[in-house]
Amino acid sequence: MTTTIQRANQEFAERLSKLRHDIRTPVGHIIGYAEMIEEDLPPELLKSFSGDLQAIQNAGQRMLALVEDHLGATKETIEEINVSEAQFQFRLQLNHVNGYAEIIFEEAVETDNEELISDLRHITAAARVALELADNIPGALLSRRCSDTPKPASIENGTVEREPALVTSQIGQGGEIIVVDDDPANRELLARRVKRMGYSAKTVASGEEALVLLETERFDLILLDYMMPGLSGLETLQKLKNSARLRTIPVIMLSASDDISKMVDCILHGAEDYIFKPFNPILLQARISACLEKVRLRQNVSRQFRLFISSPGDVIPERRVAKAVIGRLNEEFFGRAFLIPILWEEEPLLASETFQAQIHPPRETEIYVGILWSRIGSPLPESIIRPDGTRYESGTAFEFEDALEGFKDVGSPDMLIYRKQGAPTLSLQDRDMVLDRLDQIDRLNAYLDRWLIGEDGSYVGAFHNFETEDQLETMLELHLRKLVEARLSDGPAKERISGIVDEAGNTRTAD
Repeated sequence: MTTTIQRANQEFAERLSKLRHDIRTPVGHIIGYAEMIEEDLPPELLKSFSGDLQAIQNAGQRMLALVEDHLGATKETIEEINVSEAQFQFRLQLNHVNGYAEIIFEEAVETDNEELISDLRHITAAARVALELADNIPGALLSRRCSDTPKPASIENGTVEREPALVTSQIGQGGEIIVVDDDPANRELLARRVKRMGYSAKTVASGEEALVLLETERFDLILLDYMMPGLSGLETLQKLKNSARLRTIPVIMLSASDDISKMVDCILHGAEDYIFKPFNPILLQARISACLEKVRLRQNVSRQFRLFISSPGDVIPERRVAKAVIGRLNEEFFGRAFLIPILWEEEPLLASETFQAQIHPPRETEIYVGILWSRIGSPLPESIIRPDGTRYESGTAFEFEDALEGFKDVGSPDMLIYRKQGAPTLSLQDRDMVLDRLDQIDRLNAYLDRWLIGEDGSYVGAFHNFETEDQLETMLELHLRKLVEARLSDGPAKERISGIVDEAGNTRTAD
């Protein structure tokens, strides 16, 4: 009996030793080829790639340490080995190896550096072998005869077919993506990858940070790691789907675990898709593109409302507030309504034409938002005049009157006016600037009085006062939400007026 137990223990020790050897071999190839690339690269290329090559070597060294930690000679039975944790950690490091090698590979292809391409293929071939060995840890330790170690194709014959994972499209469709992963290298790799695909990317290290960022910024897609300390990926997903505003943002789950039941659970809780690590970049791009295409299709079938933001150049921060509000409302109304902001600062305005000729006419929008403070705006060329032959006071005046004429003709756009209170901060050393701004304020007040206040002093047009950006943000979000809801229910235009101003100049709700 004792002899049988001893023989079994001896066989396990031999299998464990062989497994350590088998894994160390491709890991050694990874480190060795990365070192040779670093030594052979000319200075100009080394400057670009040294960080990526060092990351590959660091991942290789961490895998060697994992071999000792999880598969060391002190382990006497398979029960003493946390197989799932060992596999997870190996996949994590191999994801880093493949990701950084892929980034260098694309540059090598562009510069037609065959030697560099060949060495990178050695690295990725070795990484495939290491992944196969890590995935087969239970079989290798439980089998009486450990299977032959697969050899990297690049070592056997010096060549290897082009690694599909290194072939990626450069098609960029645009989109804001947030990457949520507690591992810094994963965050960097994913961010660099999605940027190469043509998207914008921001990264955070936890589900808690993601939820905080999503309160103030909008994103088209979330790449969310499943296994994180603190708020897990699944718990973060549940919070996202329980939020009326955030639940419509598509989520792709990422996991280094091959437990398909976990991913199924994520799909059942609202995830759009999932990808296992180490990820294939072609698959990653396909999944991202598919998700964003679904978003665009839903936006296209939603009712679209054009929203014209009119203001002189003294309220640029407030324009950013308006854009952020529109983004949040688009998340909230996803699938029902889509607000299209018309912002002059985002248009490629040409010097060969007037500003007004290149901006979408305010009268042809559904909602007009005017934000005013201490300037009436810039003068217009003589060619732009009113139907009666008189000149507009400014570009802002033109936009306001164009929108107002549209409302009189067809009942659209709905018009909101916001007036910022308080005096602007100016340097008293520039006398001409101070006098010009005072003149602008007087002209703006006279213009608004003409349109909003009747001869008897009564308010014939409504507007809203605010002092801070936070006040504007709160009011604008509330008002736009009500206008959109009213338009979705096809309420009459006159019922969509959001408020009037009392004699003290304060906004109050219409009776």
